[in-house]
Amino acid sequence: MRQVIAANAYLEAGNIAKKYDKLEAIKHIEEAVNMYATIGRFSNCGKCEKNIAEIYEDLYDYDNASKYYKKAAYYFEMDEYSKSIYTQCIVKYAELNSQYNHEYEDAISIFEKEAEKALKSTLLQYGARDYYIKAGILHIVIGDLVNAKISIDKYCMNDPRFLNSREKKFLDNIIDAVTEQNVEEFEEIVHEYDRITKLDNWKVHFLYKIKSKLSVEPNVELTADGNVDLT
Repeated sequence: MRQVIAANAYLEAGNIAKKYDKLEAIKHIEEAVNMYATIGRFSNCGKCEKNIAEIYEDLYDYDNASKYYKKAAYYFEMDEYSKSIYTQCIVKYAELNSQYNHEYEDAISIFEKEAEKALKSTLLQYGARDYYIKAGILHIVIGDLVNAKISIDKYCMNDPRFLNSREKKFLDNIIDAVTEQNVEEFEEIVHEYDRITKLDNWKVHFLYKIKSKLSVEPNVELTADGNVDLT
């Protein structure tokens, strides 16, 4: 009981410190993690690690942010009531780690595993498409188009509904444009997809990365909200 009270006190101190010294806040929250861990409060540990990850994101320290999202996922995985939060954290880790540390294979593996898990749930199964499109984009970024096609075929076997989905058509069309080194076709495919299904910043980042390999002098512009304009 004393350890719980002490851990709660460190966590509260950390949350207060966030307002004036974020690095000091992290020290307090890490103390809370250590205490929660000794008494098996893994969900509390996960929440604290997620808290730290978000602080590092606020500091634009994406390397540490990704590490702490992974730590949070580790603790949430040990708590049977925290599986959904585990998914949030491990996916966030994969997104940051691929975008800032270029760990593409690791991210692909995570996205594919989460897609397979989602397909087993009636409530979550439609979310598998987003994991598959992210994994597919990273396969294309790596540049192995043959393996990208094989992986997309595997996604269709795992989820027959993916076969006729907009996401699969989008990936197929992107692969064709890359194969033909056709920048204009690539831009048209991206804008047509984005017109109906808004692309998030993570996808835009990697689609621009793919496009930049197609054109010698890519024309980069930012939209009013700071996103990359692929045209």
